[in-house]
Amino acid sequence: MTRTLPLRFAQSLLRLTPMSREQLQLVLRELNLPLVIAEPTAVPDTKISVDDYGRLFIHLLHRLQDDMPSRTGAIESTLSFSAYRMMFQAMLHAHTLEQAMQRASVYFQRLQSSGDSFSLDIKGDQVCCRFDFAADNTRTLESPENFNLEKLNWLPGVTGHVLSMAMWHRVCCWFIGSYIELSNVHMQQANSTTQNDYADVFGTAVVFSSLDNAFYFHKRYLEFPIAKSESSLDAMLETYPAELFKIAPAEDSIATKVRQLIGTDFERDLPTLQDMAERLYMTTPTLHRRLRAEGTSFQQLKDSCRKDQAIHYLLSDNYNSRELAQLMGFSDNSTFHRAFKKWTGVTPQEFRHTHR
Repeated sequence: MTRTLPLRFAQSLLRLTPMSREQLQLVLRELNLPLVIAEPTAVPDTKISVDDYGRLFIHLLHRLQDDMPSRTGAIESTLSFSAYRMMFQAMLHAHTLEQAMQRASVYFQRLQSSGDSFSLDIKGDQVCCRFDFAADNTRTLESPENFNLEKLNWLPGVTGHVLSMAMWHRVCCWFIGSYIELSNVHMQQANSTTQNDYADVFGTAVVFSSLDNAFYFHKRYLEFPIAKSESSLDAMLETYPAELFKIAPAEDSIATKVRQLIGTDFERDLPTLQDMAERLYMTTPTLHRRLRAEGTSFQQLKDSCRKDQAIHYLLSDNYNSRELAQLMGFSDNSTFHRAFKKWTGVTPQEFRHTHR
């Protein structure tokens, strides 16, 4: 699991802000972050945790949003007014990744007639996700507009473009609960001495001096269903983009991958064992055998995922019995109650009363 990013990414983020070095140092002390981030030059081979990067990113959103209630409010206020929040919401209610990405592309085009955008191009079995970075001379590195949540802006500069593409790759991974292996990454800028950092971020080598900015992956991922719910979207946005950068390839057990693919939205039809095997690129007997070797089964994982999400909803205390049954994909209250008691040994009401 990816836990760190090159420190210079955080340094580049700070250079987007209209603050003096002294002000930057005060911000870093406030957030308990290393002061070296405020240095004007990159620090080679030094890392920052993705959690610290996320805290810095969210803090800058608060600091630079003069016209929004988030200036003194909670992070939920920031995100509820965000153009990105609206776009993610539309993606959340798509059926497949392809539909979600098409909706996002339309959002970019409709919310700004010119400027930053991206598009999908399918050729054979490969998908090209192409990024168009606006050449906006009025938007300098120090412009607070870089953090304007009412517009859909990629971060400026070479490092900003890299981070924007990498975060969008992870957003797509997050929505389907599966790491998307990239076959190629193209960047228009010339070869960089920091290209190894870029390869670490994307999980594959980067081809510089290309005709466009794009990443490529197999089209089978476009058929993956959206696996997230409203509550998981809220949780992801609370630490954005920290959770996204923790998504990494081929490090988890098969059981963990299955849980991620099952997701948290149980109002949708649950995947079958065959569906799951196809998404993991293996046969059904192989998936069954590997889960058994890990001491579990597909049915146990489905029950565990449903139980965990039901507990999450119960602890939020925002839903009545009928709503809970619907959220968990059950036809009626009594069926949900029986299932929950089987999972936990108590009824939903008893659990809520005990943990309130």
